[in-house]
Amino acid sequence: MSVAALADVAVEWWRLDRWSQAQDEGRLVARHVARRLGRFLDEQRVEVLDLTGKPYEAGLAVEVLESQADAAVPAGQEVVGETVSPIVLRKGAVVRHGQVVIRRGEG
Repeated sequence: MSVAALADVAVEWWRLDRWSQAQDEGRLVARHVARRLGRFLDEQRVEVLDLTGKPYEAGLAVEVLESQADAAVPAGQEVVGETVSPIVLRKGAVVRHGQVVIRRGEG
C-alpha cells in the first residue's frame, strides 16, 4: 500500500471521527466517507461480506459467537441472524474471518 493511499485512509478516518461528534450534517458526511472508503477498498481489491440473512454452511470463514433457536426458521435449517463482524477478502482470499450469530430451526 502506498503512502498516498494511507494518507487517504487517514483523512477519511478523520472525517468519520468528526462526524461521530456531529448531529444533523452527519448523514451527508457519512455517505461521503462511505463512498470514498468504498472506492479505496475497491482499488485495493478488498471485499467485505455481510452474511446476515444468508444460509449458514459449515466451512464458512466465520466464527459462530452464538446459536439461537428460532421458530421462524424451518426445522433443520440454519441462517445467519446477525453479522457481528464481516468476512474480509483481498484479491479473493480471506484475510479476516467474520463473526456471526446463527438462528436455527428446531423441530
